[in-house]
Amino acid sequence: MILRSVIFTGAVQGLFQILLLRSKNRNTQADYWLMLWLFAVSVQLFFYFDDLAPLPYSDGIFGVFAFSIPLLSAPILFQYIYNLSTGKNVDFKRLMIYLAPWLTFILVTVSIKISQPHDIFIQFGYPHFSNKISPVIPYIFTLPMAIVPGIYAIMGLIILHRYQKSLPDRYSYTETINLNWLQWLVFSIIILFVVLFIFIRFGTQGRFIAGNTVFEYVGAVLSVYVFLVGYLGLRQSTLLMTPATNRVTENVEPDGPYKKTGLDETAVEQIYVRLLKHMVIQKPFLLDDLSLALLAEQLSISSNQLSQVINQKSGSNFFVFVNAYRVEEVKIKLLDPSLSHLSILGIAYECGFRSKSAFNRIFKEQTGISPAGYQRQHKA
Repeated sequence: MILRSVIFTGAVQGLFQILLLRSKNRNTQADYWLMLWLFAVSVQLFFYFDDLAPLPYSDGIFGVFAFSIPLLSAPILFQYIYNLSTGKNVDFKRLMIYLAPWLTFILVTVSIKISQPHDIFIQFGYPHFSNKISPVIPYIFTLPMAIVPGIYAIMGLIILHRYQKSLPDRYSYTETINLNWLQWLVFSIIILFVVLFIFIRFGTQGRFIAGNTVFEYVGAVLSVYVFLVGYLGLRQSTLLMTPATNRVTENVEPDGPYKKTGLDETAVEQIYVRLLKHMVIQKPFLLDDLSLALLAEQLSISSNQLSQVINQKSGSNFFVFVNAYRVEEVKIKLLDPSLSHLSILGIAYECGFRSKSAFNRIFKEQTGISPAGYQRQHKA
């Protein structure tokens, strides 16, 4: 009874979080995919809530549709991950490929349900079969539930792994764009569906777990996912957008050593000199949201060209390159008597750092000493 109440709460909370997302000043494509996922899972939870009742209303064809929702919500969640981490939306043809397993499942299972309506029924959240049903049919109903969501979850993990690796090459900060939370949630989803398949196919048959309680626990766990994904997705404000190609003003040799960016050694050197001058005079690193795309736009070159120049000439990525300037600026200001009224953290914020933990970590990595220790050492 308690778990059924949790399931109902999760379903309502999913719809409520859709309203919260919709109330944002500006919704991104990722927001709409998240809202669609929340709606699909809320419908699934309402189905569990009803089907676990003594006299459920969701029977027949509707029960088959409701049972198939994981095959629909899995590609939707993957598309949310893809759009959130790349800024790209999926084209219609690819979307149809993503939905093919769900559409195929619906066609096959509904046709079976229509042809043998009394031999297949949904109860306690999952399908039951009479002795007249071929042993193959239960696997048609249940095996895709474990395999298809697992495949999309693995695809999502691959996308997220690439995203995490690309952050230092495109951003000078990572605190608000880290998707570790989503990585762990997707990984746990894989485990959930594998365990779920084992319970459905073997747990109830071997009487390790009561068949009428399996989806009470599944629904309760899914309710937790609805809260976590919705809440953390609502907080996720920054996307790893694929930057548009910027203007290229340099004279370049397309057959030079940098064929991907169109830069030869001379062009690389010229851009690097301009970059260093720009960093000293304009001090763009003081912007706490400085990105590779923004700095490239300031220099009127493409992001790929700027990334190539930084990697080639400085021997580091964008994150290290920019934060080295911030650390040097902090070192100067820590010893400036006119700034003695500012705290160390206040100086760090003025120099472009976004958080205390990131500042302390980066400063110590680059100087071998804490900010307070550096100030004491050089003021003595």
